[in-house]
Amino acid sequence: MKPSADSRSDYYWFTQMSTKFQDNDIYGHLNNNVHSQFIDNAVNLFLHQEGGLDMANGPIIGLIVNSGCDYFKELGWPEHQNIDIGVRVNKIGRSSVQYAAALFAEGDTEAAAQGHFTHVWIDRESRDAVEIPTALRQAMESVLRKND
Repeated sequence: MKPSADSRSDYYWFTQMSTKFQDNDIYGHLNNNVHSQFIDNAVNLFLHQEGGLDMANGPIIGLIVNSGCDYFKELGWPEHQNIDIGVRVNKIGRSSVQYAAALFAEGDTEAAAQGHFTHVWIDRESRDAVEIPTALRQAMESVLRKND
């Protein structure tokens, strides 16, 4: 089944990132790895700002165990210098969470690309899975996908 593009209203937290000439591939649009970087950066910025995640020194870290992205419209520099990225959480478990994020051209209501990834939260030292801490869980719940 072919996926369909989400709308802005399907996402609950937004940030904006800028593109550069070097982000384009030989075909003149954003390279696929830039989409993934924007998604990863947006989710981690959300976790830092809203959940207090200390990525550099905190006792826990989130490891990506699954990811994917679907593409609907081309984005590229210089036409799309600023990209809006929406973030939500699809599902929260004891020690794992699946995020979704979408890239929108400024002013567009339909996603140009949307992706997902799953973090498993682990102890930085032991590498054992840990329960998601309360502050992070509360931040995640604030953007949890609403049932349609």
